[in-house]
Order: sequence, then structure tokens, then C-alpha cells
Amino acid sequence: MGWLLIVVFILAACDPLQGSGTGSPPDLSKLIHVDDSSRSAIVTLIAGYPATDFQFNYNGYGSGALTVTVPVGWQITVQCENRGTVPNSCAVVANGSSKSPVDASWSTPDPLTGLPPGDSASFQFTPQQTGSLRIASLVGGNEASGTWADLEVVSSGRPSLRGQ
Repeated sequence: MGWLLIVVFILAACDPLQGSGTGSPPDLSKLIHVDDSSRSAIVTLIAGYPATDFQFNYNGYGSGALTVTVPVGWQITVQCENRGTVPNSCAVVANGSSKSPVDASWSTPDPLTGLPPGDSASFQFTPQQTGSLRIASLVGGNEASGTWADLEVVSSGRPSLRGQ
């Protein structure tokens, strides 16, 4: 009987379809490393971060509530980790209807199939013009469910992560 109660408690705390339970979003300052001298930055995006009961997010922020800001000409490395229970990817796309990255190299490998749960991959990109883009999971239904971040390419400044 004791084991049954433990299993029921664990299942109530962890929803395998929607996420890993409630929690606080991570400290975003720990998920970006900026090197001003080389004009480069490393941004970590964690798909399925258990900050809410809904796993379709990056770093605990879904549906564009996370904004990645990068200046033109800076080299950005995106480290994509999948902590969700379904495959996820990270790809720089033009908008919500995009089915492929802006550039073939601006995504994790095979972005339509994605990374299995527990896997990670990285890619680099260097934007050459200002504008609004997205970083999204192109695995079927993930972006529509909320796994995307706003990507703002600006003319000057420093790369940053901001949650809303």
C-alpha cells in the first residue's frame, strides 16, 4: 500500500504529457554568456523547462514570452537542451508559419524530427540585418503549442534574454 501511495503522489506531481510540474523559471542571466571583445554570445534554450505544468516552452516561457535580443554582426551560439517528454528542436525561423529555418545551418540537426528527450545540440548564426524573427521548435505541433521565443535583431547593443 505504501508503494501505491508513493506512485500516486509522483504521478500527481509530474504530468508526463504536459511537463514536469510547477516551479520557478530559471535565472535567465545564467543562460546567456556574452563576450564583448569577440562580439559573440552563447544562449542556452531549454525546451520543456518545468517552470509550469505546460512543457511547450523555452526556459519556462512559452508563446514568445521569452525574448532573445542580438545585435547585427554578433556570432550567436544557441545551445538547445530538450528536457521535455516529446522531441523538440531549436531553429531560427521567419515567423509562425515557417516550416524551415531562415538558413539551413541556423537550427539543431533535423529540426522537423527534433532532439529526443534528454538530448542537446547547438548551432551558430550571425544575423546581418535587423528585424523580428523567432526561435522555434519545428517538430509537428510544438511551435503552435508554444515552443517558440521572440528573436529581435537590433542595430547595436549587447545580446540579452528577457522573460515577460
